[in-house]
Amino acid sequence: MNFDKKKSADQSIRCFIAIPPDERTKRKLSKIQAAIRSTGIRAGWPSPQNFHLTLKFLGNISEQALPAIKTILSEAISHSHCFNITFNRIGVFPKIRHPKIIWIGPDKECQELMALQQNIDSKLERSHQFAKEKKFSPHITLSRIRHRVNPEILNNALEIETGPINFSVNKVHLIKSRLCPSGAEHTSLFQISLKSSCIMQCRNKL
Repeated sequence: MNFDKKKSADQSIRCFIAIPPDERTKRKLSKIQAAIRSTGIRAGWPSPQNFHLTLKFLGNISEQALPAIKTILSEAISHSHCFNITFNRIGVFPKIRHPKIIWIGPDKECQELMALQQNIDSKLERSHQFAKEKKFSPHITLSRIRHRVNPEILNNALEIETGPINFSVNKVHLIKSRLCPSGAEHTSLFQISLKSSCIMQCRNKL
C-alpha cells in the first residue's frame, strides 16, 4: 500500500489520529488550563476546541492516501468497544528541569486505551509507511512553554488539584492540522466509531 508521502507541500496535509474529548470534558480541562495560566507561567495556550489525545502522529501525507488510511483504521478498531478513561494528573515533557509541555493524563494505565493505540500503531506499521511508536504516553496538552520557568511557579502549576475527569471514548478521528499565525486549526477529516453496544453503559458510569 503506497501512501506517497513525498508529494509537494501544496499536495500534502499534516495529520494525526486522535481522540477529541466531548464538550463537557473540554470545559473542565479549560478550567484547569486557566488555573495553570493564573500561576504566571509564560507559555502558549492551545484552544480548548483543539484539545485531543493523540494516538498516532502521521506527519505530512497526500490526500490520495486518505481512503487507505481510513480502511486501515477501520480494521484496527473493528473489535474495540467504547471505554472510559480518567484524567487526574498534571505533568511535563520532556522533564521537570527543562519543561516544554504541560499536560494532563491518567495516573494509571488504561488497558483499553493502550490496546487501541497498539492496534492502530501495528496496522499502520505493516503498511511500511509509518514507523512504530517508541513509547505511547497518553495525555492532552494544556500548555506549550516558550520561556524559562521559575521552578516555584512550575511546582505551583503541577500541584493544581484536577479531581478525576472521566469521559467515554467511542470514536477515533483522523485530524488535519493547519498551522496559522493565530495558532493551529484542527479539522476532523473522518471519524470511526468503536463498537456501540456499550456506549450507554459507558455514559452511565460517568
